[in-house]
Amino acid sequence: MESGQYESIGFREVIREDGMRPEDITAETTKEGGLPPRLNPFILVLWALSGGFILGGLFALLNGSLEVSMTDRVSMAYVLFTFAPPSVFIGVATVLALMFWHAWRWQRAKD
Repeated sequence: MESGQYESIGFREVIREDGMRPEDITAETTKEGGLPPRLNPFILVLWALSGGFILGGLFALLNGSLEVSMTDRVSMAYVLFTFAPPSVFIGVATVLALMFWHAWRWQRAKD
């Protein structure tokens, strides 16, 4: 295969202004006292949402009237009592999924 006009093109390492190469930068961050691991903001939001779903659903179930019925108008108590069990389920399922995600990330980082 002929290289022709692209013969002079090659790979060049990127060096920062202070003379550090990429492998020096990654070695620096893994040392003791290096950069702390970053928290994923989406995972933090999922943790907060799951807690909100669980607490909100339990609050609606425990503080709601047990004699909630459908009348000619839909009451707020009926809506809260209807959506409380799925809310608790979604919150618990999200917590379990996050636990599996954290275990997977921990295992991947350990290898």
